[in-house]
Amino acid sequence: METSTESLKFELTPYRVSSKKELPKAGIKGEVGHFGSFTVERCPLYRPLEKGMDTARLSGPAFPETTFRGKRRSGQPSLFKAELTLDGRNAELRFNARALRKEDRALRIAYEGREYVYSVEGLGAANVLEREGVRVTIEPGQYIPSTGTVRAGTATGPVDAVDLAIAIVLEEVDTDVLTLGGAVMSSPFALMQRFSDTAE
Repeated sequence: METSTESLKFELTPYRVSSKKELPKAGIKGEVGHFGSFTVERCPLYRPLEKGMDTARLSGPAFPETTFRGKRRSGQPSLFKAELTLDGRNAELRFNARALRKEDRALRIAYEGREYVYSVEGLGAANVLEREGVRVTIEPGQYIPSTGTVRAGTATGPVDAVDLAIAIVLEEVDTDVLTLGGAVMSSPFALMQRFSDTAE
């Protein structure tokens, strides 16, 4: 798989598409160096047939098709009942929403022999995906009234399309539970999810 040996900088631009014939779409898009263009798409509408689940899907010519599916929260998929697949292969996800230390609350992702740690610094701060020798940081950038906040990404180390796909798709996932404040706010939500899961 192709990698990048130099530091990469890229932008993620929000978009929304409304159509009378199709469901509306929202997400982010952009380009990452020689990896080229990508789009992350999700449906902002609540859909009863999805049984409370939501999906964010990344696609691009040089990227594995990456799908994140989880319980809908704040108009996005969340880390509850979550599944992450790349080209149809599942990644393993683990996190501890009850932990007090930031390191212990981080999302741990295992995929094809790789071990990732994804941490969220908090509202308005950077999100970081790391594995040995590789770091992808995405932080809020310029606010554009017509579209929203553009996010600025930096990738260092021998980064490849899998690293980038995971970091980018997670930008369209509600990861508030990985912050202490978000974990506190998410506790009632988690309790409701527990009751709904046992009722199904």
